[in-house]
This record gives sequence, C-alpha cells and structure tokens, in this order.
Amino acid sequence: MRQGPCRMLDLGSARIAVSSPIARFHEHLDIVYPHQQTEDPTTFVDVRVSVLPGAPWRIWGRQAHFWSEASQPFEPYPLQNALPLFEWGGNWLLAQRLNAYLLLHAGVVARDDGAIILPAAPGSGKSTLTCALHLAGWRFLSDEFGVVDPASGLVLPLLKPAALKNRSIEVIGTLPGATLGPVFPNTRKGDVAHFVPDRDSFTHRARGAKPRLVIFPRFREGATLTCTRLPSADSAMRLGLNSFNYQTLGPVGFHAVTSLARQTHAYELEYSILDEAIEHIEKLFAEVP
Repeated sequence: MRQGPCRMLDLGSARIAVSSPIARFHEHLDIVYPHQQTEDPTTFVDVRVSVLPGAPWRIWGRQAHFWSEASQPFEPYPLQNALPLFEWGGNWLLAQRLNAYLLLHAGVVARDDGAIILPAAPGSGKSTLTCALHLAGWRFLSDEFGVVDPASGLVLPLLKPAALKNRSIEVIGTLPGATLGPVFPNTRKGDVAHFVPDRDSFTHRARGAKPRLVIFPRFREGATLTCTRLPSADSAMRLGLNSFNYQTLGPVGFHAVTSLARQTHAYELEYSILDEAIEHIEKLFAEVP
C-alpha cells in the first residue's frame, strides 16, 4: 500500500513525520496544525509514523491503522477518527523516546520567561485549565508533556494541539479567541476535539521558560476554590508520580525532580469556576519572587 504524502511537524523540542494517503486526515492536520511550515520530511525526526487505511471491504466500516517502525502498537480506529489515532499514538511514542528530558504529564504555560507547570492525572481538568490560561494571555508550551531539560532546568515547548473531551469542548470552544478542530464523537475516550495554540506560541516553540509555579489542579463540580501550599518534598513526590519517565531516567530523573521542586512554589488547587481559578493563579504568579 502506498504511504501517501509525508508531513514533518516541528513541535519545538521534538519532530514528528507522518505519512498517509487519507485525504481527510491531511485536511484535519491542516486545521489543528495551521502554523506549520513546509519542511523537508527526510530530515531528522524523533518519531516517524504512518496512518494507513484498512481493507475497503470490511463489513463494519473501514479502519485507520497506526504504524511505526513496521509495527502497530494500537488497535485500529474507525477511518474517520484517523486524527485522534495519530495524536494519541504520537504522544505514546514521544513518551517512550524523549528520554533526554524529564517528561511530566502536565500542561505548561508561560508569561515572558516564567512558566507554570500543571501536572495532573487524567480527568483532573488539566487540559481545560491550560487552554483557558492560554486564552487569557499566557503562552502555550504544552498540554500533554511538561518537557524539563535536566541540564538547564528550563521547561521546553512541545507544541501539539490539546485534546479536549466531552464537556470541555463546549467550555473552551465558547471562549473568545478559541480555535478548535472538528469534533470526533463517540471515540474510546468520548467526544474529542483538538484545541489549536496561537501563532505566537508556535513562533516561540524553541523558547524555553524557567519554572516558577507548580500547580496540581483538580476540577470538582460545585467546589469552592481552595488552594494549599505544598512542601517541596510533597511536590517532588507528586512530580515523580506524574512523570512518564522518572524511573527510566534513574538518578537523572531524581535530581531533575528534586531541583524542580526546590526552585518552584507548589500548590494544590481545587476549583469549579474557571475564571476564579485563573484569577487566583495570576495572583500566585505575581507573588512569586
């Protein structure tokens, strides 16, 4: 089967090359990666994948298959869900391969050269809060990966669209300035749409930022906003638990996590109203020396 056109996506701290003959998939890539420039797909990339259509005679509908290095690490998705398959598959491969960095499961935004890291488990409202902060004027570095350079201590951009699910699609999609890709209903993670970071964030995709705040967010319906300062030891433990490769990195990971915990102020934030959460985060950031 022919591989189709190859696209190289420059994400800042990583590059992905993807080949596919599926025309609709390329249309969706254009929507959620609108600022990407034409790049030579033969240059070095961290991840190289193909998204290929399955057999056209399948009774229950045609499927999309995700290939990397002659293997399929995931079950196929319906053909119309090729973009979510590519996004989730690409994230999984990046988490396996970017071991030059400490990778946190976190959203990251920045103002000037100071960054806020938002580590959280799935379902905590991390993506919603990250996108809302970006729309409130913060530079978008990442939604899925907090990429920490152990040598410099800086957090680096990994500029991919944020996958919003279910209710978050409407919450973020109705905010001024929000750009979302198409909604993919009834995926294995529910309804999904991808939030597009702005051009300025893409332009500065090679610009790292110094971590100043670590905020562990948790959305809870009807909750009164509460914010609790965390000791450095608790922050370090939770950062390690919210990392993709902390154990893989061994001593490097330990020193990166403990250094990050020492140089930042860490808080646990529970909220139910986005505007209140953003206002409180702005205040915390302004107070950090």
